[in-house]
Amino acid sequence: MSTYKYYLPILLIAGTTTSCRQQGSSSSGRDSTVDTIVKTDLVKTDTAIATTAPEGAVAGEHLIVPGASVGQTKINENADAVNKRMGKADDGDSAMGKSLSTWYAGHDTSGYQTQIFFSRNMGNDETSRVKQIRITSPEFQTAHGIHVGSPLKSLFAGFRLSKVATYTYNGATYGIYDDKKAGIAFEISDKDICTGIIVHEPETKVAGTYAPFHTNIKMLE
Repeated sequence: MSTYKYYLPILLIAGTTTSCRQQGSSSSGRDSTVDTIVKTDLVKTDTAIATTAPEGAVAGEHLIVPGASVGQTKINENADAVNKRMGKADDGDSAMGKSLSTWYAGHDTSGYQTQIFFSRNMGNDETSRVKQIRITSPEFQTAHGIHVGSPLKSLFAGFRLSKVATYTYNGATYGIYDDKKAGIAFEISDKDICTGIIVHEPETKVAGTYAPFHTNIKMLE
């Protein structure tokens, strides 16, 4: 598959209009420092702001549900429904029943990014379905307030994480920490800051179909 340029993204799950608005500012009212850290270079800072939202306070269109959904996009959702809602992807690749689509905020490759990995169960289900959703926008959170920009140590409070892979970008090494049972994984910078979140099917290793997101990934399991 082709190399996908790694920038820290805005979630287009709720639609391109929402995404374009979020690229310039945070509609949730959170301190703009978070967006600044994420947009510039998380690996250059030793600190990050970990906003905690009361459980149930995150709007559905901004909610990350491990193993199930990010915003309006759901695991195992029909690809046609996703593409109709989100519009034409800015970049993508496909081969042998698998495909990867990328959306950028404002169609700008330097903006926030959403990637969705689709797959067909060839011979059994010819419908292309969502298998993994990768986002890098701090705007979207779990019910407990975990988001891009959260420190690694805060993730262990809610998830049973194992480091399953690494990759490099611009000379920096990132770790991939997965909670297989829950169906969520996190990309972590060398400063122990979350720079990306991946939702996948529960009880399925993220590394099993994760390779398309980064061409230089190194599996540890």
